[in-house]
Amino acid sequence: MARHREGKKRSGCGGCLLKIFIAIVVIAILLVVAAVVIVNLTPDQLGIADIDINGTTLREMGLADTKIKEIIRFATDVMNANSSDIVTNPYNAQTEQFTADNNLSASVSVTPGEGGYNYTDILTDKVLYDGNYLYEYRDTTLAYLFQQMLDEANSGNADISNDALDFLNRINGRVEEVSINAAGLGYELRLVVSIDLGSYKTAIESRLPFRIVRIPERVYIVSYSDITANSEGELVLAGRSIRINDIESVVADAIFAVISADAAENIEGGEELTGQEAVSRAIGDGFAAVIANLGRVGTADCIEETRLVTGNVILGASGISSHALTVITYTADDVADTAVSGSEAA
Repeated sequence: MARHREGKKRSGCGGCLLKIFIAIVVIAILLVVAAVVIVNLTPDQLGIADIDINGTTLREMGLADTKIKEIIRFATDVMNANSSDIVTNPYNAQTEQFTADNNLSASVSVTPGEGGYNYTDILTDKVLYDGNYLYEYRDTTLAYLFQQMLDEANSGNADISNDALDFLNRINGRVEEVSINAAGLGYELRLVVSIDLGSYKTAIESRLPFRIVRIPERVYIVSYSDITANSEGELVLAGRSIRINDIESVVADAIFAVISADAAENIEGGEELTGQEAVSRAIGDGFAAVIANLGRVGTADCIEETRLVTGNVILGASGISSHALTVITYTADDVADTAVSGSEAA
């Protein structure tokens, strides 16, 4: 009889544990279902679109009708950058140095430095030669030149007089890619620069409507512009878009809003531009200024061995091709003529 009661007692305890287990499973399922339902609703549907968060609301940020799961994805995707997916046209420094130095070897104004030329001389004035030469610069060579200029400036060997490089230097930027690609009837310029967010992280986080994002030390600025050249051989850029890690994100908006203050300082009327516009303008104008000092964009007949121009000079978009720019170099007379023309126009 005692054994019977003991068996019943054990059976009863086992039943209690089973009920508790079932209750836990049911609660877990309900929580999962609730989470699934919530993440598929919008802030407007949840009644939180107009709650003040750090001086702004989700509605003011244009997120009132965006599903919670999309907001989370926008916030987290920007942090999961894979450099091989973003930098699609990387450069080899050794290969590009050979091309750059070969194009500058006949220059009478760029001075040799230790192990190569002082590339920052290109930032100060137009590169002069003893004649007009037709030189091609691959987009990878241009990316290398930009980065070398930054490296030289950071080493303390040169002052930066180029707005784009000054801005990139302030944010510890690194030029990862320059790509010139055919796009429709014209060409597209894609610039990729990795930047250091260390000193900006607190300011960026204060602009975010949530705290689920861990701001990384470095991200990639990716800008796209239509690129052409006018009849004077000057590059003309029209910015199309600029993004962080090549995706759109509320985190990217916060990053641009913070770092653009440094960019706007170097742009006339920069305070009237959005964060994205200020950064895009600073980088694009700086790129065009460097090309303008290397030569005039265009094509011409030349002696194959020396690249000395012999005639049939055509300035403009004819000097732009997939992954390359062709420029006609300056002589001292060209620069003097330009200066006189500018004075007369004034």
